Amino acid sequence: MADKMLIAVLLGHIISTPMSASSVVYSRVNACGIAAHVVTVNLTDAQTRVSVALAGGGPGKGESFKSIVGRTHPRAAITGTFFDTRTLMPTGDIAVFGQVVHTGSVGSALCIDSRNKAAIVPLAKGRKQSWTGYETVLCCGPALVSRGRVSVCLRRDGFGRSLSSPARRTAVGITRSGKLLLVAVNGKTTLSRVAKLMLSIGAVDALSLDGGSSTGFYSNARFLAVPSRKLTNVLVVYSKSADYETAKTALVPASLLPKIAARPVQLDERALSATTVMPVFEIGISEALELH
Repeated sequence: MADKMLIAVLLGHIISTPMSASSVVYSRVNACGIAAHVVTVNLTDAQTRVSVALAGGGPGKGESFKSIVGRTHPRAAITGTFFDTRTLMPTGDIAVFGQVVHTGSVGSALCIDSRNKAAIVPLAKGRKQSWTGYETVLCCGPALVSRGRVSVCLRRDGFGRSLSSPARRTAVGITRSGKLLLVAVNGKTTLSRVAKLMLSIGAVDALSLDGGSSTGFYSNARFLAVPSRKLTNVLVVYSKSADYETAKTALVPASLLPKIAARPVQLDERALSATTVMPVFEIGISEALELH
């Protein structure tokens, strides 16, 4: 009888003890006529970390998506911001471990502060930002969702019309509860449809990341979308802060961490990656470029 009581007590303890849910969860969704890969990141988990990994050698270098993931060992990864395909310079600002490691000139920013809180910060025309107080910064865009509404306007955000053509897409969003959404669509679709998808899965703010032949997505030790070109930067997620700290020198060259970029890089407007162009107000492009 005593043995039976002990077993009952132990079973009751096991049943009443909640299973620890992962802070980085993959799902496949079908919404708004689009099939998409989605990773939901719970930033309220103090162990979770989001960062940017540069290609080996830093800005101006390219590396395969699989190689970057293999070096940095994240729990999940997705294509980062656009880049010039000739100079291999990312088009937007990038900060890692609280340090600006690259200065560009395009796009609103996904920002993660020292409290692990995510926000999307618009980058107004001509305004420079020091990004003080943010642990991670990735300037990308254009905007897809703003304050709970679809908000796609290429001209307003300084992007060319080539982005309006259907293409493979990646995007990042933030939910009302502060969770981060990483989304990849392997089929060709428009930004407006991706915006509606982001809204339907709970994003109150969302930005487009690079896409087209740069589309990459990794989760649960599987490559669910693989770019056909080398990339210069990737958004990475860690479910354990120790893994994030271990990856420090793999995310960016050690020589870049103590330094803050002094001035914007000069980009070649003739060869921007995927489906975007540099904004008119920054480089004087009067028409959208055809991108590959």
